[in-house]
Amino acid sequence: MSSIIRIDRRRQAGLTLVELMVSLVLALVLTAGIVNVFLGNRVTYEFNEGLSRIQENARYALDHIAYNTRMAGYRGCISDVAIFNNLSTPSSFRDDVENGITGFDSNGTGDGADYAAAATNPAASTDENAWTPSLPTELDGLVIPGSDVLVLRSVSGAGMSLVSPFTNAAQLFVSTPHDFKIGEILVVTDCHKASIFQVTNIDSTGENVVHSNGGGTTFVPGNALPNWPSEQDYGLGAEVARLQAFAFYIGVGANGAPALFQRRLALQGASTAGFQSEELVANVETLQVRYGLDTDNNEGVNSWVPASGVTDWLEVVSVEISLLARAPEEYGTEADTADYTLGSMTFDPVDDRRLRQVFSTTVGVRNRLP
Repeated sequence: MSSIIRIDRRRQAGLTLVELMVSLVLALVLTAGIVNVFLGNRVTYEFNEGLSRIQENARYALDHIAYNTRMAGYRGCISDVAIFNNLSTPSSFRDDVENGITGFDSNGTGDGADYAAAATNPAASTDENAWTPSLPTELDGLVIPGSDVLVLRSVSGAGMSLVSPFTNAAQLFVSTPHDFKIGEILVVTDCHKASIFQVTNIDSTGENVVHSNGGGTTFVPGNALPNWPSEQDYGLGAEVARLQAFAFYIGVGANGAPALFQRRLALQGASTAGFQSEELVANVETLQVRYGLDTDNNEGVNSWVPASGVTDWLEVVSVEISLLARAPEEYGTEADTADYTLGSMTFDPVDDRRLRQVFSTTVGVRNRLP
């Protein structure tokens, strides 16, 4: 005999309102917890990502500037000798290898100064007198106020030897292979003298590097002398290398944010040697530079001063370089209200939610140290 199981349908009527509300509250609590964990992880990720970018960018920037600073004033094997500048339009900004270093101090950022940034993404200035000394025309309209400028010049270490018969009045005879190009500015030295010139032709063998004239082509800056006098003859042991010139400054980057730039001497077209600006690192708000002076020739630093305090650039034996880098994006909810010390000045950025960090290094100028 089979048994019949009866089901009480009243027990399947559903949830009560109280049970439903409790379930909703528990779901909301769990959802809120998950959202908080997600937001916390997101903030942590953005913080770590911003910090990583800042450190990576600043490390590259300082390494690049430091290398060129150490080499400032390098002229091959020569030291304290006359340099013959054979260019038609000499430029101290480009050609002054003897000094090697020149700086420009943004007004209001000297020793003990407090400088407040005008905007999150400030514009470059067209006022050359906003720096001391005044900016050269090569930098007009490129530099953001509140940032210094560092100019470095040297002869490239990658020199090539001259070969017999070494020189004549119109050309040099250079060992091959080399990668010199028509239009570049080169320096030749034999440890007793040096000559700066622009290449106006290179023959098919690559050995004959001509500096006399353009053969009908107009070169910029061009050479002043069609032929060199005998005092510029070079022989065995002489080398030729490129003239290098860099200006480091803070300008307006491709995305509108402040960025570290270099303005570099380079070949432009087939017959012009000029300066071109290159963005190195984005989101660098200021560059501050101080110079260590040896004023008593004891091969040590006697004082640290901004560019406005340097009266003789040959006394500079060391350079202190400081950068304030920031994260590309804002994160979190707390505004950055801090002021930042760079060298002997204080920089106050706009109070936003970006992560910032100061990076500094001190570099000795090798060619002026024992």
